[in-house]
Amino acid sequence: MNLIIWIVLLVVPIVGGMIMSGGIGQFIDMPSVFITIVPTIGALLVGFKGYFISSITSVWKKDVDNPTLVKGIEFWKAFKRYTITLGFLGFMIGLIAMLGGGALENLGKLGSYLSVASITIFYGLFLGYMVADPIACSLETKKEVTEP
Repeated sequence: MNLIIWIVLLVVPIVGGMIMSGGIGQFIDMPSVFITIVPTIGALLVGFKGYFISSITSVWKKDVDNPTLVKGIEFWKAFKRYTITLGFLGFMIGLIAMLGGGALENLGKLGSYLSVASITIFYGLFLGYMVADPIACSLETKKEVTEP
């Protein structure tokens, strides 16, 4: 039920706004995905070596023990921090590429460089606040229910 509420109240309006603003294709950028998501997964694999899979599956499993819930909450909070940080790092990489790529001399390039730089922030904020944060809150609620 929580998943349905999350989809209806968070995902549908955002995706709808993206579609209404000119199409969803302009929000897909592989370098930004590579900068934001791949290092996040790598950092989580290293930091939560024994709990990576269980932290993900604890979202939909009903019979999760308390230590796994605690690790799951830490995992999703770390996911949020990493994606937001890497989103802003990607923005800086895009900004450096824009300034180094001669976008100021050729203003026609400026918009495309700036949109690529900005999309990494969008990915970081969306994944951090719209995906990881609600999941962490859901696991915290689940933990409170299972505690004696």
